[in-house]
Amino acid sequence: MEKQNSSIFNFSIFLLKTLIATIIFGVTFSLIFEKLIINTSQTIGASKINRLLTLEQTKEIPIFGSSRAECSFLPSIIGSEFYNYGISGTQSNIWLYLLEQELKKNKTTAIIINFDLIGLVSSDGNISNYIPHWNKSKHIIENKGEFYYNIPFIKYFGLYEQYFASYIQEKKNLTITTDNGAILQKNKQTKEMFESLVIKRRGAKVESKINNELSTKFDLLINSTERPIVLIISPYHISCFNKNANFDKSYDYLNKLEKNKNITVLDLKDFVKDDDLFMNTTHLNHEGAIIFSKKIKELLTTMNIGHLAN
Repeated sequence: MEKQNSSIFNFSIFLLKTLIATIIFGVTFSLIFEKLIINTSQTIGASKINRLLTLEQTKEIPIFGSSRAECSFLPSIIGSEFYNYGISGTQSNIWLYLLEQELKKNKTTAIIINFDLIGLVSSDGNISNYIPHWNKSKHIIENKGEFYYNIPFIKYFGLYEQYFASYIQEKKNLTITTDNGAILQKNKQTKEMFESLVIKRRGAKVESKINNELSTKFDLLINSTERPIVLIISPYHISCFNKNANFDKSYDYLNKLEKNKNITVLDLKDFVKDDDLFMNTTHLNHEGAIIFSKKIKELLTTMNIGHLAN
């Protein structure tokens, strides 16, 4: 009987040691993966959120927004202190969260926000953007996810390949190029492909919306700071402004915002007209982003924003 109890005791000790070893491995692997893969990549939204939450850049001027921000604003042209925090697939609920975190810092620099003409709406983007800082960011997204997003190693199941593929794509630099958070496609659309996108856009029905909850949050953030906030409407292809598109609500909202002393609106929706400068009807390609960023540098210089690079 004593021998049996001893065997059970030894087996329990073995299981406990195995469990402890597994936990240590999981925590260690997660920390290494986050540090070496996630946080060193500019193409992963989670790295941008991590940067904003963990770095105190007193002179940094952030650029917030969706993929239209991500592929339009080139910090290397606009100025050395700028960093592009645009995250693909996201909308106002996410850049408002980033703005909220930015305003917690003891800074006086300006803030740039790419304002999409669809208005103040919600779009979370990929869940992978939020898992590394799940406790701090989960409240902003509609899908609250799973309980295991707090558990090291396990929380990345099904996403390891996605993170690693983004990391490798950036390091090989074959189809994309990065620029302090900006991400641009190197390949251009063929004329035939672009024309098909134009035809599709002309038939698309779009109406801007202003979500009351998001509007209230933005008002509170604006009134909580004296830092200059510049809202920029980056270029759209002319096909976006068709008989099926109505952006009146966005323009009415922007007109009201400009009554705040620290808000400036720059409407550059028509600045780029050449088809060859667009990746699609709502996003610039690399060449277009260069031309647009030079214009942004010029405008911000006249506003005395940032110590801009030559």
